[in-house]
Amino acid sequence: MTSMIDVVFLLLIFFLVTANFSEREDRLEATIQSERSGSGPSDLQPQIVSVQMSGGHVVFRVGERAVQTGAALRVLLEQLPKEAGVAIKVDDRVPIQAAATALQAAHDAGFIKRTYVPATGEQ
Repeated sequence: MTSMIDVVFLLLIFFLVTANFSEREDRLEATIQSERSGSGPSDLQPQIVSVQMSGGHVVFRVGERAVQTGAALRVLLEQLPKEAGVAIKVDDRVPIQAAATALQAAHDAGFIKRTYVPATGEQ
């Protein structure tokens, strides 16, 4: 009987030491919080840069404007508000270098919040 009590206490100590008492991630609060004192949602939407193939060339589209180089994209992005961030939406047929160029242009233009979004096949 004494050895069984020892085993139970050892198991209890083992489970207490190895248990993870941190909160599960799906129950954590969102990390994105407004920097303003008001509690309303922001009126700004993130800028969307679409990276597509057109005629065998990579085209970067921001709204109705289209450019073909990373430098031209950086100049275009520098003119836009940066608080809401930028989303880089990349088509499946685009080489990975073009996606990296768009992300680097957004970084060089001063965007802190940058998001990569793979396209879902819609045009």
